[in-house]
Amino acid sequence: MAELVHRWAAPLERKSWAERLTLLNEIHDHLMEELETFEELCEIFPRLVAGLIEHLGADDVTSLEQAHIYANSIDVEHRKVAGAWLAAHQGPGGISPRG
Repeated sequence: MAELVHRWAAPLERKSWAERLTLLNEIHDHLMEELETFEELCEIFPRLVAGLIEHLGADDVTSLEQAHIYANSIDVEHRKVAGAWLAAHQGPGGISPRG
């Protein structure tokens, strides 16, 4: 896992949260093609997301895209922060992207 985090950390550092989400979606799709089973993807991807979040060093969620990334982490605290942000920024018509 450390090797995967190291491989993707630098490209993610230079991107906004929206760009990071797009790149993580691409990484997810690539892993889905490369791994033999969906179970492997479900084990590896959330760990990768957690490692990348830790590397990036961001604590507070400030955008919808960041909340989506945090929600995909295996780390319970990341998911709690994402859930809290999403709950605080839901409007009558759903989630506001810039709440």
